[in-house]
Amino acid sequence: MKLDQAHAASMLKGLEGLRVAVLGDLMLDEYLFGEVSRISPEAPVPIVRVQREKAVLGGAANVAANLKALGAEPVLIGTLQKDPAGERLMQLLSRLGIGLDGLVLDPSRPTIIKTRVIGQTQQMLRIDREEPGSPDLQVLDELQSSVERALADCAALIVSDYAKGVVSEPVMDAVRRACAARGLPWIVDPKPAHKALYRGATLMTPNTKETSELSGLPARNDAEVAAAGRGLMAELGLRGLLMTRSEKGMALFAPDADHSEPWMIPTMAIEVFDVSGAGDTVIAAFSAAVASGADWKDAAMLANAAAGVVVAKMGTATVTPDEILDHFHEQEAI
Repeated sequence: MKLDQAHAASMLKGLEGLRVAVLGDLMLDEYLFGEVSRISPEAPVPIVRVQREKAVLGGAANVAANLKALGAEPVLIGTLQKDPAGERLMQLLSRLGIGLDGLVLDPSRPTIIKTRVIGQTQQMLRIDREEPGSPDLQVLDELQSSVERALADCAALIVSDYAKGVVSEPVMDAVRRACAARGLPWIVDPKPAHKALYRGATLMTPNTKETSELSGLPARNDAEVAAAGRGLMAELGLRGLLMTRSEKGMALFAPDADHSEPWMIPTMAIEVFDVSGAGDTVIAAFSAAVASGADWKDAAMLANAAAGVVVAKMGTATVTPDEILDHFHEQEAI
């Protein structure tokens, strides 16, 4: 079974205007690009002479940006502070046409910033500025209200968990109630420490390492992947699982296969430059396709193609329908 360019184009057309909620930790991803020509006399570290810098949406905000780039309409739910990073994050969202109504101001914690220092094309250092932990009760109440409002007219919910505080027990209780009441799928990009919070999710999109940590089983080869995936789905009551396996592609556990064996999807990446943010692209493309009514295998192949494009880009990035279709054309020409 293979997804061809024409079918991919039809699926992408079906994503236009589709409203998908995204709940999770918002971040500002900063990049400092420079050149390295010598070692510091003060310590045995390279000196990076910064030549340019940029800021992009990170975390759950990058999932929303990926949905927007695909033609869908994301409804973003998360927290930030009205500090310089928060202001910049809101400007970036507004520039993309992503609404701010679902955002909750949290004055007790600064907006999360991840700063990556790039020397030539090599990442030299990452600096994280954050105060993870559970928000206070008022912020949690406002997040629950945002979930209820957002899901009134959305086709699905993505939970983008970076374990910084937004994805918490009271908020996830609200997710279960709202999605069950409306019959909506909710798809999780997980963090193993929050395993119990994902019980009853429709789908989960862990990578190999996360699958192993979540299931307590190794996931090195196809047989181990099958056992770990089956065990994880049974334990959490999931309907399906899409495991990303780096250069080995993906493994999809879908309900129509009765979870007996995963369906293995080889990678579509032609060149791998930077995998940061690739998981955000995968969950955005896969979830939107599932929400539009696409077959899960077709949705997984579309997400696989989207990932193949985004890993060839530098830094946190998004992918457009035209880029995905061009990628299919390149693959078919090989």
